[in-house]
Amino acid sequence: MPQIIFAASNHKTYFMNFRSLLFLAFILCGSTIAMAQRGIIKGKITSREHNEVLTGATVLVNGTTSSTATDLDGEYQFYVNPGNLNLTVRYLGYRDTVINVNVVANQLTVVNVVMQSSQSVLQDVVITGYTQGQAKALNQQKNADNIKNIIAADQIGKFPDPNAAEALQRVPGVNIERDQGEGRYVSVRGLAPQFTNTSVNGEQIPSPEADVRYVALDAIPSDQLASIEVSKALTPDMDGDAIGGSINLITRSAQSKKPTILGFVGGGYNNLMNKGNMQGQLQYGQRFGKDEKFGVLLNSNYYQNNLGSDGVERAIDDNEVELRDYELTRTRLGLSSTLDYRFNNHHEAYFRTLYSRFTDREWRRRYVFKPEDEEIEKLTKDRFESQSVLSLNAGAKHIFKGFLLDYEAQYSYAEQNTPYDNEAGFVAGIPSTLNFADTKFPKIEADEDYTNNSLYEFDELGMGNTIAKDKNITAKFNVGVPYKINGSDGLLKFGAKVRSKDKSYTITQNTFENLGGVPNLDQFAGTPVKDKYMGGRYEMGNPLDIPKVINYFNANPGQFELQIADKASDEALESYKASEDVLAAYLMGRQQINKLMVLAGVRYERTKVTYDSKDVIIAPNGDLEAIRPVTGSSTYDFVLPQVHFKYELDKLTNLRAAVTASYARPNFSEIIPSQEINREDNLATIGNANLKPVSAVNYDLMAEHYFGSVGIVSAGLFYKQLDNFIYRRVTFNSPYPTTGTPIISNIDITQSQNGNNADVMGAEVAFQRRLSFIPFLKDFSLYLNYTYTHSKARLQSREASADNANLTEEIRLPGQANHVGNGSLAYEGRKFSARVSLNFNGSYLSEIGGTKEEDIYIKNRMQLDATAGYAINNQFRLFVEALNLTNQPLQAYQGNANQYIQREFYSYWMRFGVKFNL
Repeated sequence: MPQIIFAASNHKTYFMNFRSLLFLAFILCGSTIAMAQRGIIKGKITSREHNEVLTGATVLVNGTTSSTATDLDGEYQFYVNPGNLNLTVRYLGYRDTVINVNVVANQLTVVNVVMQSSQSVLQDVVITGYTQGQAKALNQQKNADNIKNIIAADQIGKFPDPNAAEALQRVPGVNIERDQGEGRYVSVRGLAPQFTNTSVNGEQIPSPEADVRYVALDAIPSDQLASIEVSKALTPDMDGDAIGGSINLITRSAQSKKPTILGFVGGGYNNLMNKGNMQGQLQYGQRFGKDEKFGVLLNSNYYQNNLGSDGVERAIDDNEVELRDYELTRTRLGLSSTLDYRFNNHHEAYFRTLYSRFTDREWRRRYVFKPEDEEIEKLTKDRFESQSVLSLNAGAKHIFKGFLLDYEAQYSYAEQNTPYDNEAGFVAGIPSTLNFADTKFPKIEADEDYTNNSLYEFDELGMGNTIAKDKNITAKFNVGVPYKINGSDGLLKFGAKVRSKDKSYTITQNTFENLGGVPNLDQFAGTPVKDKYMGGRYEMGNPLDIPKVINYFNANPGQFELQIADKASDEALESYKASEDVLAAYLMGRQQINKLMVLAGVRYERTKVTYDSKDVIIAPNGDLEAIRPVTGSSTYDFVLPQVHFKYELDKLTNLRAAVTASYARPNFSEIIPSQEINREDNLATIGNANLKPVSAVNYDLMAEHYFGSVGIVSAGLFYKQLDNFIYRRVTFNSPYPTTGTPIISNIDITQSQNGNNADVMGAEVAFQRRLSFIPFLKDFSLYLNYTYTHSKARLQSREASADNANLTEEIRLPGQANHVGNGSLAYEGRKFSARVSLNFNGSYLSEIGGTKEEDIYIKNRMQLDATAGYAINNQFRLFVEALNLTNQPLQAYQGNANQYIQREFYSYWMRFGVKFNL
């Protein structure tokens, strides 16, 4: 894609540029007011049966191309020619409503509409049924200008998905990466998580993790959200750094003067750990004043989960096996609020907050069998980590006679704090043999009882702490100018944004070895946390108790020796500071031509990044030679043209097409100038501050038909052509540094580099519908989707050598699964409801090895979940949820599918309680 390089500028310059763009916007808008001779219609669409706002309802002026859709608050607004007009309001599952209205030029007319459901209303049911949440999502999806999927809060609540990542796994084309059985990272359309950006209320949030940009969505509770949008084709008014897709998490807001108090309380049970968990949510919302001008929405939830896993891992090259016993306590706290004030029908302001805090207390107990060294290691790790994300959005929306204006400022902060990360290891000189005839469960035989703690001598104690910080400050504005061409409505929209990011990572690491006198492991033994490990296949004995070791260390510091060189090397390699400034501007037009909508425009984004880190140089004898401070920086620009087409075959059928340009920034771990120079092994691993982002041209086709009884059948094709694809390359016999005067003449350097391309193509299909057209299945609903993805990328061959360094090979993209799908069958009766859900993803490449045989894959996975509920009355409903009923493990293999290197089991877990709506 076109790139333009400009001189660097600082924070102050960016904000001055933003101020100039804002001033220019007001001048342009002022020039359009004199031409405006149209009226404005504004209002709210609600449901008669449930007194709820109807999100995504279509409002159109009969006999014209003028139409719009309601937002999350059920509100709409648009400019029309003055006169006596008939409005038609459409909403899936509701009867079309026609309203007559007289519009006066240059005046605003308020038209609120109450719609009646076209379906029979179930009595004595609090949660309004399967179609209620589905209708909200599908109406928004149907009326969207671009290709997107939307899931509404009450639709999320029908699946047993406690966090945002797991809620997203139900969306077509979305796959998730799990940690300890819980969803964490999200991949869209076969691309790894770094190709997707995440926003809260339309603005990107920073990542609490040190080395990446993307956000671990297990930190954000799904109960905090009004809806989730997954945009698969970007529009010019969206951030352009998303090749896979853009995820927008939308928080809730107050809707009526009647107080809304809802939530749930519950508990749970984890079968593997034989422990319970607890959870709860409370939400309050209300509008105040005669005209309901002031709205308050407060939402909170808390979830504590006791979980664990049993795992076995294999290191093929070293002929080693590990037994891993995990015990974890995780908490998830969510707080959100929305305060909004509607001065009048023309002007409103809002302030939104979201705070989430995720904590993870982990105990990891391991045996490491090393037949080649005739040793067995026994280790325990005790770590506490918290991740928090704070997002504050303040803005306003205005309707003027000739244009629309909105603007917003955002402050967001993310932090990952690990106040302690302690691990102790003991070693026993016990010979062992490993047998892999059973590829799933290796057979381990030891010459002595390896669970005898008295045989293990102290080896090492590590104590560390880390903190990663990421802060965004953003300001933006958008201006919309409506117009008409030959009787057809159009909208010219432009705007600009500036974002300043500061990210840092600090680590303290102390490693101690034995100076003599430290007792054997039997003096530090604890008690087992499980009755059986891996179903009784292996023995774990009495584990090492970390607090006992640390207490002994504190009482006897003279028996331990700090490894000073290791401390200096570890802390220098990982710590860094970075700043990033982004300036963006866009211009786009939306034109309705009879049944065809055309949206086209261009976005410009400029990014300046600077990094401070350190080099670590290892001498030929293996000792630390030097630590040198270094600084890196880069500036890059993207011009991103985008065009969308939507053709309405009829009021329930759309054909869509899009061609868009986008990009993805490199992860911080790839571009910070941290460098490890090991002269003993003649190897160097260095960052690449000049690494270019991956750019892409995306082609999309989609056909979708909506059922008036609420449902959809859709099919789509997509193709992505990636340039400057990032991969890790080895440069043989290179001087170091690679630029300037070399201090090392000949060393093999591993570095992330650009230069090769990649292609991603695929197809997705989806079907959702209540089976009311089959009499004996009228209370059942079906939810199905499937996505096939194929990719290939060219990179430097693993067989390349100094004599043939340009040899290339093709691989599939890391993180790309060929098959991803969902299936769900639901029953919705007058009081009782139940759902069985299946989520499937095929195998995918996880890590690229030194050779093809060393590539690591994650095996395909299929998880079965179930939910059930019973409505006691209009206010209270009982629920029960069961997850991972088939005990699906995490399985990784190397080279071929039968050569397992990791298998980790979690068993099933449950949640139950009562939901209320007072």
